[in-house]
Amino acid sequence: MLLKPKITISGANEHTDIKGLIALIRKYYHSSGIEIELGIQVSPTKAFYGSERYQWLMELHKQAFYTNHTPIRVSLHVNPGWVEQICAGIFPLELINLIGFYGNGGGLDVERIQLNFLIGREQAPDMDKLYWVINSFNSRRFIFTYNDANRDFIHEFYKRYRICFDLLYDESHGEGKPAQQWQPAVFSNIPQGYSGGLSPDNIEQALDSIFAVNEPDAKIGVDAEGQLKGDDGHLSLNKADAFVANILRWCKNSNCK
Repeated sequence: MLLKPKITISGANEHTDIKGLIALIRKYYHSSGIEIELGIQVSPTKAFYGSERYQWLMELHKQAFYTNHTPIRVSLHVNPGWVEQICAGIFPLELINLIGFYGNGGGLDVERIQLNFLIGREQAPDMDKLYWVINSFNSRRFIFTYNDANRDFIHEFYKRYRICFDLLYDESHGEGKPAQQWQPAVFSNIPQGYSGGLSPDNIEQALDSIFAVNEPDAKIGVDAEGQLKGDDGHLSLNKADAFVANILRWCKNSNCK
């Protein structure tokens, strides 16, 4: 029997209605054990103190905690400018504050940190320093993006340190292009996410293909962003709702546990 996939809805930001977003999370919070995570893009140009995104995150936490008592799982997707610093063991104060959210009773619950480095665009991280960072924040999971540019680094890192990170398979380097062919999980003992052109219309077919190349008990996730945008170029809560609903339908038809 297949395990339910972890769902990451990426792209929520200061253009996203907070009440509507919380309502979406609450709608599925106790829905057959489905797990929804928000992927929030952060960088020194987008999430600095006083920026619209930073203030929006604070307000999202406040409303989810005080008004709705709703835990909101979050993955911080750390982009260039900050990702180099984190990999070197330097944490900007804004990120320290955000990572500190742990929403047992409601509010933001930052469970994972996605390091969007791309070797060639940036220098390869120092492995020992990066492992020290991961080990220092052992209550959080770190995500590496797996693609042609990062492949050799990740395999060497795994060889040295083994199980200490999650993976996101994204051969389009964050461009939202569908994979030519979904590949099996890179490491059988590491949770693997899949990204690239996923939408409400194609997610069920994509899940069929992804699980066809993986073991039934594989810990699999899906991450959608580009195809969930509305005509205004920002996250559409209606499309996000349809995306989750279609995954639930697929799980029901596939007898997920």
